[in-house]
Amino acid sequence: MWIGLIVVVIVIVILLAAVFGGLLAPPVAQDKTLKIGTVMSLTGNSGLEAYGPKNQRGVTLAVTEINAAGGVLGNPIQLTNEDDAGVVTTARDKAQKLVTTNQVDAIIGAVGSAYCQSILEGVTKANKVVQISASCTSPLFSNLTYTDGWFLRTAPSDALQGVVAANYAYNNRSFRNVGVIGNDNAYGRGLANVFATKFRALNTSNVATVSIFTNGKSTYNSELTALITPQTQAIYMANYPTDGLIVMRDWAANSAWANIKWIFSEGVLDQTAFVDALVTSGINPQTFEGSAPGAYLGIVGALYNSFQARYKAAYSNQDPGLFTANAYDAVYLLAAAAQRAGVATSQGIKDNIRAVAGPPGTTFTGGDWTQIRNAIANNTEINYEGASGALDLDALGDPFSGYAIWGVNSTNKIVTLHYYPESLVRTLLPAPPAPVVGTRSAFDPSRLIAAVRE
Repeated sequence: MWIGLIVVVIVIVILLAAVFGGLLAPPVAQDKTLKIGTVMSLTGNSGLEAYGPKNQRGVTLAVTEINAAGGVLGNPIQLTNEDDAGVVTTARDKAQKLVTTNQVDAIIGAVGSAYCQSILEGVTKANKVVQISASCTSPLFSNLTYTDGWFLRTAPSDALQGVVAANYAYNNRSFRNVGVIGNDNAYGRGLANVFATKFRALNTSNVATVSIFTNGKSTYNSELTALITPQTQAIYMANYPTDGLIVMRDWAANSAWANIKWIFSEGVLDQTAFVDALVTSGINPQTFEGSAPGAYLGIVGALYNSFQARYKAAYSNQDPGLFTANAYDAVYLLAAAAQRAGVATSQGIKDNIRAVAGPPGTTFTGGDWTQIRNAIANNTEINYEGASGALDLDALGDPFSGYAIWGVNSTNKIVTLHYYPESLVRTLLPAPPAPVVGTRSAFDPSRLIAAVRE
């Protein structure tokens, strides 16, 4: 009898150990549903509402295409969209809601760098959720110590744009004394300081005076008065349409400043919200110039053309606008990374997104979801080439890019004046380190718009 009792006790102990050790517990179901949230400036008066709705439509188009082709891991992508109304703290709160309530695996957003900064610092990094932006270009994010690798982007860093713009101002326009305006956030401060640093480095006698303008003021006359001296030849401005328009109205109202030349960032690269608004205000924009990633100034090829055609077909023949292709591409990168991981988790996406974003591998693009999914199932390495260009994300989560200089023609339409291919941009950067050059296979030189400064 004692032997029997001992056997029973041993069996019970083994069973308890198995239960508490998880040996007999049912297997935990792996998450096979990719959940994506967006935080965009859809409304408000920050100036970013000129871009947010178009960017969100780019996301929706990609999700629609992927779901129609069978979804990710056999399930449709779940998309939840949020509007930050152009308020930084609202962007953070909306992102927190996406993580806590909707339990998203990744967030696409925000539209502006200050908004991305608030989301990264307050939500995504702490919760280990992938954040990928289509338009937050501040150099702030090119720092793994800061991002912990949870922030990526499909738009290039302004560490590139500021260098290109400074070289253009010095070498092409022969400016030697410039003012530099940045709006008071991560985007404006970052780009303004990169421009100024590079401009001064080109010649030790160069003068670049930086002034950070507070956001949302009704006038910037006092700031312009403090910035402009009799020696000032030009001003480089990193701003958004709303505040940028107020700056330009104040400038135009003072005839003593009429000889000042202007170079803008891509932050005001919008025909309706900025250029047309200048004309309506009685300001002639035809001497103004600006810098921007090349994909948005006619430096596009078949991959962008195909995306643009699908976008117009889906949205009443509207033009995609700035950074919309980047938002579209962000969805495909997230989907391909989750498919490759075999599980729809933020960690799985983080671990696999670079593997699907660049070479080596078979090239696929937007609209190829069935082929992408089949290639991954067959253990074929893929190299996603986007509508916005080659997205060969480097170790910092940044893509590379060619750049262009834009101007306004005699009919007040935005045109491309000068192109800096990736190979040239690379030579302008300080070294080491320099970003990895992408293939930029979407670039077709024949589409470069020829324009003569009027």
